[in-house]
Amino acid sequence: MLFPEAQRILQQLLAPLTLDEFLDKTLSGGFHRIDGAGAAERIALLGPDPRAVLSDAFHLAPKLTFHSANPLGSPPSLAEVVDAGDFRARIEQFHARNYSVRFPELRPLWPQLDRLARALEVILHQPVTTSAFWSRGGMRAPVHFDDHDLIVVQLLGAKRWSVGNSSDLPNTWLGIPRAVELGPHTDFDVHPGDVVYLPRGTPHSVTSDEESLHLSIGFTPLTLREAIIAALDQLSDVDQALRTTVGGRLAYQLRGVGTERLVPPVLDGVERLRAACRTPGFLAAALQQRSSRAVARLAALPAPARLPALELDTELTHTDVAFCHLTANPEKIDFSHPGGHLYIHRGAEQGLLYMVNTPRFRVRDVPGEIADEVRLSLAQKLVEIGFLKAV
Repeated sequence: MLFPEAQRILQQLLAPLTLDEFLDKTLSGGFHRIDGAGAAERIALLGPDPRAVLSDAFHLAPKLTFHSANPLGSPPSLAEVVDAGDFRARIEQFHARNYSVRFPELRPLWPQLDRLARALEVILHQPVTTSAFWSRGGMRAPVHFDDHDLIVVQLLGAKRWSVGNSSDLPNTWLGIPRAVELGPHTDFDVHPGDVVYLPRGTPHSVTSDEESLHLSIGFTPLTLREAIIAALDQLSDVDQALRTTVGGRLAYQLRGVGTERLVPPVLDGVERLRAACRTPGFLAAALQQRSSRAVARLAALPAPARLPALELDTELTHTDVAFCHLTANPEKIDFSHPGGHLYIHRGAEQGLLYMVNTPRFRVRDVPGEIADEVRLSLAQKLVEIGFLKAV
């Protein structure tokens, strides 16, 4: 997926809000609601019949979760679901007892949703998750918050949202549980095609007077903490002082014996980082390397079941959700892709850039002062990882 295509997909989702407004203002503000008038593309993100798509996904049974603030009995079991019919019967039981059912990992179920999630990953260089919440009338969700940002798309029915007016942007790791209170909040209704953005940590609750189904697209934009960590990681690659051992006696030190010994080396490391960040180009290089690692940690691209035999006249095209991030040193290019890295000699740079930026081409058309065997070998590698496929 090329950058302009990712921009187009996200702009279509957010309209009439512009993508620039969303990235520059909304992501650093509070919750935001986008009216869904005429948003036929949004409603179809999980297909023309999302209930059927979810009902057929019985392989998700072990991963389903559920919640309710007003349950009518204990939740039914999800053990030993044998087929789609059995799965639908279990969902009916959840709904009859006033539970909203959460379906995770939906990207493989519908290509438009997968492409939307990938477009966000192309723009943010962060992983994106997808889930759906399906409930019947009369359900009320407990007040809660999520540890990641959410774009919520209403697909069926209507819901009333109660959303807290502020968030403390909690960290993602587990800590001592604390009570979640709604506090000062805003109430509003959503209908099919409406979009709601919720920053991480925003307390909220929903109620349904009718059958309702919405998508929840989760992500966390780059935080200042992550940017500082990227800078620290970059410096540690070139400054051995940051890689030296300081905590051999950590268990003793945490018992109150000698913790002060850590202060001088930590302060020295902080000063080294301050100096490095003032160096022109250092932070940019650090964030490039962070993105290289982040893209490689994404779920791998679907690889072909059987590799085609490539020839110079073979026509190749990008796969639907392929994208990459390129960094380099004087000898090698780091081709970072969802699932890993390829390290390619700089002599093939012109040809590689052509393959990355040209959605459809013949192998023999790949430019550069390289032998045809190199063209074929490079194309074969990109087919093997699922970035290219034969037309």
